[in-house]
Amino acid sequence: MPQIFPTLVAVDVGNSHIKLGRFDRTARSRELPAPTATLNLPLTSSDGDFDSQRFAQWCSEQLSGSADWLISSVHRDASQRVVSAATELGARLSRVWEVRQIEFDNVPLVVEVDAPEHVGMDRLMGAVAADRLRPIDRAAIVIDLGTAITVDVLSDVGAFVGGAILPGMATSARALEQQTDALPHVAVDRWHRPPRPLGKSTVPAIESGVFWGAVGAIRELVSRFSQLFAEPPVVFISGGGSQFVAEVLTEDKSISIRHVPHLVLSGVAIVDAAGK
Repeated sequence: MPQIFPTLVAVDVGNSHIKLGRFDRTARSRELPAPTATLNLPLTSSDGDFDSQRFAQWCSEQLSGSADWLISSVHRDASQRVVSAATELGARLSRVWEVRQIEFDNVPLVVEVDAPEHVGMDRLMGAVAADRLRPIDRAAIVIDLGTAITVDVLSDVGAFVGGAILPGMATSARALEQQTDALPHVAVDRWHRPPRPLGKSTVPAIESGVFWGAVGAIRELVSRFSQLFAEPPVVFISGGGSQFVAEVLTEDKSISIRHVPHLVLSGVAIVDAAGK
């Protein structure tokens, strides 16, 4: 009889959202693990609060038995709230849920930067997933769009060697609203397509600057990072709005790019498998 593993709940706790992914652990392979169900919970305060009712409803629907929770976090207060919410809900539902957080020592990756233990866990989890996907002996560039945009590099031997961090699109839009007298709020998370480059009024002009400015920065970083290697790195992109950026970047035929919607959650699942 095949061994039955508890369900894995991978959690990516960011600075503006908490993402949960349900993974089945019955199969072991070199393929990138993909979630069978996900939940995206916006943080409702800087203290890490979130909609506990949506959290409980999703867990009740997706987790019928025992489960292992593995959390990647860059927001300490929010991660503690996830731990408490999962522990309390599991007890209330009479289910066996083990809740753990990933520590730097758990990361199955060589990290060659000045302070490895200070690298954001989301960056490392994205790199872990990209390392699974990249061709052997080929470097990779990992782009993650969130509160911040990170553009990171894996060497051709699979080491995390650093990268760049810049404001995310929503962060840039919010800074314009907060740091000026008359510029309005722009909800970048409601875009259904890339904005037009030429803005004919204030809001479209902000949308253009935020989106195409981010695209330009990403393109320049990809170009400069690619010059570090004899063969062009493969590029993986994930995060909110990343499908639009990927579409634009693929217009440059010199860039080999792959859109992976849940790269960080998949990295968490790989760490889980490596620890078994």
